[in-house]
Amino acid sequence: MKYLEKEVVIFMAIFLALNLLCSCEFERKKLKEDIVIMQSRPIMLPVDSMLCWWYGNDTLSFKSNNEALNFVVFSDSTKCSSCALKGMYIWDDFLQKIGYNYPEGLNVFFIFTPLQKDWKSFYITMKTIPPSIPIYVDTLGVFNRNNRHIPSNPELHTFLLDSNGYVLLVGNPLENEKIEKLFWQILEEKLGKRE
Repeated sequence: MKYLEKEVVIFMAIFLALNLLCSCEFERKKLKEDIVIMQSRPIMLPVDSMLCWWYGNDTLSFKSNNEALNFVVFSDSTKCSSCALKGMYIWDDFLQKIGYNYPEGLNVFFIFTPLQKDWKSFYITMKTIPPSIPIYVDTLGVFNRNNRHIPSNPELHTFLLDSNGYVLLVGNPLENEKIEKLFWQILEEKLGKRE
């Protein structure tokens, strides 16, 4: 009887391992397909149609360099916008390095699209824990409407664009060392070596 139980356990372990491998392969394939879709046409940045907040105050949209690359971090309504806003401090060192090395060649856009029902808590968070960098609040949903080809997967909501809006890199450099390395390589290639 114990021999049979051992075989069942081994069979289950092999079954789970194969299932995991197949599911990981499916997820990788889906991720690659989504990135190809993102790269198929430019991503529009209609920031003039969004509210711009800086240090908790509504302000004018910042003038960006049209010839520059654009780094976008997009937080849509699929996750807690107030939570993402509270976590903005994690970008401080990275943004400081960008500003030091590429003050003119790279525009940075943090775009939030809170649900209407969450707007009040988002606004309170904005006033009580204001980020030290400008953020764009898309209350009208123009970013989503203009960029329906961006997948809903939040892993793909951080990306680097060329000056024409085409995707150069997808992924969060704070969460993946390979993405961070590629990010700096692309900046060096496009904007020149710094430091």
